[in-house]
Amino acid sequence: MNKHTLWPQTAQTGSAAKRLLALEVWVITVSILMLLAFTFAASLISMADWLRIVLILLGFIAIIPGLIWSLKIEQIAGYYRCGNCHHKHVPTLKAVFCAAHMGRTRYMTCPKCGKKSWQKKVLT
Repeated sequence: MNKHTLWPQTAQTGSAAKRLLALEVWVITVSILMLLAFTFAASLISMADWLRIVLILLGFIAIIPGLIWSLKIEQIAGYYRCGNCHHKHVPTLKAVFCAAHMGRTRYMTCPKCGKKSWQKKVLT
């Protein structure tokens, strides 16, 4: 990874991918904790109703960058393997965002065979 760019241009594999995926878990955890903190503060502290709404909205606004960042991490950490032709590829961020998923397995179109399938995340 170039030290002057935030994101590498190619997929990270092996131990670098494992570290990135661990970072993804931390980013999501912190984002959810921020949302919960704002929500609990709005529900437990005595304040005007409009202020409660603002606090809850701030909690949802605070979670968005963490979710986007973790999605980008998932995109570049390792590869996705097509369920049909077993081609390994790094999908676009849009493809990862729009795909249905179960954990780190996503239902996407393979760039090689052009078929939709459940594609598993592989690190090497």
